[in-house]
Amino acid sequence: MLNLIEQWFALLMLLYLTSGLTGFLAGDSPFHVWRLEDNPLLLAIQAVMYGITLGFVVLHWRKFIGALRASGWVLALALLALASTLWSSDPAFTLRRSLVVVATTVFGIYFGSRYPLPQQLRMLAWTFILLATLSAVCALLLPQYGIDKQLHRGDWQGILGQKNLLGKAMLVGIVVFWSAKGILPRVLRMAGLLLCAALMLMSGSRAAPMVLAALLVLTAGYRILRARMTTLVPLTILLLGTGIGAVFFIVRHRAFLLGLLGREVTLTGRTKIWTAVWGAISSHLMFGYGFSGFWAGLHGESARVSAMLGFVARHAHNGFLDLWLELGIAGLALFAFGYLQALSNGLRLLRMGPHRLASWPLQYFAFMLLYDLAEGPILRQNNLYWALYVAVVVSAAEAVSVGRQLRDGSLAYAGPRCKTREQQPDHLPRRTAGRLGNLHSETGRSVA
Repeated sequence: MLNLIEQWFALLMLLYLTSGLTGFLAGDSPFHVWRLEDNPLLLAIQAVMYGITLGFVVLHWRKFIGALRASGWVLALALLALASTLWSSDPAFTLRRSLVVVATTVFGIYFGSRYPLPQQLRMLAWTFILLATLSAVCALLLPQYGIDKQLHRGDWQGILGQKNLLGKAMLVGIVVFWSAKGILPRVLRMAGLLLCAALMLMSGSRAAPMVLAALLVLTAGYRILRARMTTLVPLTILLLGTGIGAVFFIVRHRAFLLGLLGREVTLTGRTKIWTAVWGAISSHLMFGYGFSGFWAGLHGESARVSAMLGFVARHAHNGFLDLWLELGIAGLALFAFGYLQALSNGLRLLRMGPHRLASWPLQYFAFMLLYDLAEGPILRQNNLYWALYVAVVVSAAEAVSVGRQLRDGSLAYAGPRCKTREQQPDHLPRRTAGRLGNLHSETGRSVA
């Protein structure tokens, strides 16, 4: 019974982190995005959700402690955000928000260590089904809330309050349902894919379809990554050469290509924002302005950027620039080290089995990298995408660790400290015996 309650809570927490359930409670001020802490109801909901999370962390403290090593870089980045209170331009605000971002990171570690990858995808699938259904109902029955009537008239925003947020969520939903082959019933998976795709198109977001197209191209590349080294090396060189040529072509003809997509060369003003924030970055190069310490509307340092732009910017529309503004080169370095380590684990996991589940971590890491080039921010409190990143980092590291133990045959002699053989298949993608062997053979042999 307790396990069932815990699963329902995890599902509710994932939905809460989308901000879809609480968006209507934030108020009507155009600047409420910076001061949600002023809403007592939101603070109470936040305290309850993270309080329950802490209770489950304590209940499974051994798993949680074991996952801390796998989460080292992401936890260090969250703790740097907390430490930035010492030099923040708004220390009290930074302290409040950094405490919540640490709590969000803790939930990600708990979720990634508590549930194996197949179960995570099942929970995420139901999360996005609920999110997509509620957004469709909101747009159709409550169009004054669910459809943009101002800046982007006619574009759907659902319960998320902004068309790009809906497009981003539905993109992740598509990746989840695609990766859940063999985990969800086929009918449910196809229905989820179609619903998320329809809402992504109705949102009018341009970034989401472009990132989806890039992810589809990468999907074909994942098959190549499973090839033998004698095949992999020349194919990698060929693809790298092709990719470099494509980049040069895109840069050279960017105006024409963006015109085909209905975009300006400035990417709807994004390049102007990027140029404007460079001056602010250079004056706080190493440690930034503190977590959530820069963008404050017409107050503080962000007022100068807004004056240069002629409008009030809420973020840099680039996750890496936002991270640099808030935590400086130190924050960027921590994220880069953690991302590269996670990417390495994702590649190892991919080569362990052909199941689509094995490609989920790489798909999510690619989504993070591509989407944060034009949107932002990366590190954010009460944010589903940061919590999922932490969970995927932990899950991929643990899956690779179990795979390495299977390869070395150490699980047979490790005693009660190791996961039992019945638990092991949940952490690694299943595969049938073939050229690369069987990950879960009775003899404990792994792929070679």
